[in-house]
Amino acid sequence: MKLRNFLYLNTKIIEDYISAIEGYTYDEEAQEFINSNENAVNGGLDLKIASTGGTHNGKTSQEIKRSVKISDAAKFDKIYKYLQSGDEDESLKYYEFLTEEIYNELHRDDFIEVLASARFSKAKELTDSVQKIVDLANAFQGLTNQQILDKEAADAVNGFSALGKLNSRKEISCVFEFEDKKYPLVAYLDESYFRCDQDSFVGQAYVLCKVLRKIPKGSNIKLDELFDDIKKLPLNREQRRKMPKNIDNPEIMRDVIRGPAIVVIPIAVYQ
Repeated sequence: MKLRNFLYLNTKIIEDYISAIEGYTYDEEAQEFINSNENAVNGGLDLKIASTGGTHNGKTSQEIKRSVKISDAAKFDKIYKYLQSGDEDESLKYYEFLTEEIYNELHRDDFIEVLASARFSKAKELTDSVQKIVDLANAFQGLTNQQILDKEAADAVNGFSALGKLNSRKEISCVFEFEDKKYPLVAYLDESYFRCDQDSFVGQAYVLCKVLRKIPKGSNIKLDELFDDIKKLPLNREQRRKMPKNIDNPEIMRDVIRGPAIVVIPIAVYQ
C-alpha cells in the first residue's frame, strides 16, 4: 500500500468515480466485531490474558460497535487500485517522460500517472510576486512609519496588480514538465482542492490525471490571457478596426505552451 502526502486532491472527482464504481457513495461506515479472550493455563499457573466482561467457561467476550469516517486518501486508493486492475491495454500507465510513440498512443479519457515538476503561469507568478512586495512594503511602513515605495514604484506595482485582476478564470493555470522539458502537461487547478500552501506546491511530484485533449505540433495554448474577455466582445466592423491589432499579454506575462503537449484534468498531486 502506497502512503501519499497529498498536495492537491479533487474530492468532487473522487466522489463521482467512487459512485460510478460502487453504485453509491458514503462518508461513514459502521463496524461491529467481538473481542474474545480466555484464561490460559501454563505450568499449573492460571494466567489471565484479558478480562472484558461476560465470562463463560473461562472465556470473556465483548461486543464492540463503532462508526468510522472513510478518508479521502482511502477513497483515492480505491480508485487507484481500480485503475490498475484493468487489462494491459487499459491499465493505468506510469511515465517519467514521454516519447513520440507514447504521445501518439494517448487518447482522450486515458488515465496516466506521471512524475513531473509543477509551475504556475508566468502571469500568476508575477502577480503573486507583486503582492508579496506590497505586503512587505506595508509591513515595513507599519514598523518604521517610512514608505519604501516611491510614487513611480507604487504606480508600477498597482498596474501589475490591476492586470492580474483582469484574468476572469477561476482556475489556476499550471504546467507539469518532465525533466527533458518535452510534452508538457497543461492543467487548470481548482484553488479549493489544494492541500498545501501554493508556494509548497511548485516542484516535483506525482500526478494522477485524465487526458482531456492533445495540442499537436504547430499549435499552441496561451495561459492566462488577460484580454480574452475583450476579444470575445461582439464588436462591429468599425469597432474592430479601431481595436489594437495586438492585445495579447505584455511580454513579461506572456506564457505560450507549444505543441506537442497535453491538456489534462488533474485528479491528485502527491509526494
